[in-house]
Amino acid sequence: MPDPSRGVLVTVWAVVLRTGADVPRDTAGKRRLRAEARAWVRGRLAERLRTPAARVQWERSRAGKPRLAHDPGLYVSYSHSGGVVVLAVCAGGPVGVDVERVVPRPHLRELAGECLAPSESASWRGTAPGREADEFARLWTRKEAVLKAWGRGFPGSLAEVVTGPGARPGEPAVLALPAALGPVGLWTVRDLGAPGGYRAAVACRAPAARLDVRPGAAGEA
Repeated sequence: MPDPSRGVLVTVWAVVLRTGADVPRDTAGKRRLRAEARAWVRGRLAERLRTPAARVQWERSRAGKPRLAHDPGLYVSYSHSGGVVVLAVCAGGPVGVDVERVVPRPHLRELAGECLAPSESASWRGTAPGREADEFARLWTRKEAVLKAWGRGFPGSLAEVVTGPGARPGEPAVLALPAALGPVGLWTVRDLGAPGGYRAAVACRAPAARLDVRPGAAGEA
């Protein structure tokens, strides 16, 4: 009997709310941007559900993962970093999405040592000079997307989510996972297109999931 979850559809929206110097650095500005990001997410979900935005309400599962109060069977994840927001929705399996702004990190080597598996670390150390932060963000967003999709408290360390090449169609983006997350074959993990200076990824606990990537109303990503 074929697996009913195989080939499920993951719909992804991405939007650029702010660019360059317009991305706020002060606390009040960041708070306003977070509110704008949540409003954008609510609007896209309202369109998907064909309901007024005011009716889109969140609750938390027993494990603490956010979900839609009136449609808990629809899996939702969103992420906001800098001026970019990404939203993923799936009816066929848990989904997680992450976007990260690529910024200099004073302790990047120490962080990489904690989060990367030996094979990832060896590859990362061979990154061209000046590209270390970008490559780390690529690996990090994949791991975070898996963590968000799992949503039950992580049974291990981020280094146990071992990423692969994943740069071309057919290449795996994840090679190994903690045992509690099940076989790698049950998961689909993909990099997402993102504007310059950002990295993004999506993960779905369903094999061979298909992506439908849509632009957001406020800009392009």
